[in-house]
Amino acid sequence: MALADEHVRDEAGDGGTEAGAEGGKAEGGKEAESVAPPTRYHMITPTDWFRIPLRSEEKRARAVAVLVDLAYPNRDEMATKRRELRELMTNVTDSAAERDAIEIYLSTHAALGVPIPASLMVTAEPEDPSMPQQLPTAMLADGIRDKYRGDADVSVVQLPSGEAVRSRRLELSDDSKELGQSEERPNTLLEFYLPVPRSTAWLVLTFSAPLRELADAQVQMFDAIAGSFRWSK
Repeated sequence: MALADEHVRDEAGDGGTEAGAEGGKAEGGKEAESVAPPTRYHMITPTDWFRIPLRSEEKRARAVAVLVDLAYPNRDEMATKRRELRELMTNVTDSAAERDAIEIYLSTHAALGVPIPASLMVTAEPEDPSMPQQLPTAMLADGIRDKYRGDADVSVVQLPSGEAVRSRRLELSDDSKELGQSEERPNTLLEFYLPVPRSTAWLVLTFSAPLRELADAQVQMFDAIAGSFRWSK
């Protein structure tokens, strides 16, 4: 099950995302569709979050160019900063795409002129041909606890879209290091592992809050975004 990229904004004007799943629908009309995996998802994100689709190289480059224009609109006076940001974001987004990420959202929110950073990366974990059925969420949660050896707060939660594994921990990723973040100030990461219904695939929502002082408040917002997630045909 390969997830494709498609963006739709809902009629109310809230930031929303839908991404379809390429891949075969079983034959047999409505009855076959009822046993097929969902082909799209939708969730509501803040309107000041900037979305970069990753599956299409052309769309990815175009979104990075728009982001550079938003950050540094004066092309002449800010030429050096524009080039540095473009190169940095190109490296980050290319790397994410290579890891099967579908899209990235970056907060453009600022308070009194001070940026309030946050991000969301949506990643596809493809189906495992060796698995006869979906791994139970409780077993995945146990595996994540073992992986981080007590350094992650892991639980199975019930979202409107179904059961999911929720994991919160501190981490400084390679991408954050490339963005110049100090190793003494790791990100607060909140991840949701969502089993794709009627398949063995997973969708992973990885939220990041770089400012520890604001992490608890931002995690509440991340939980709300995950709570808005819905599967659809």
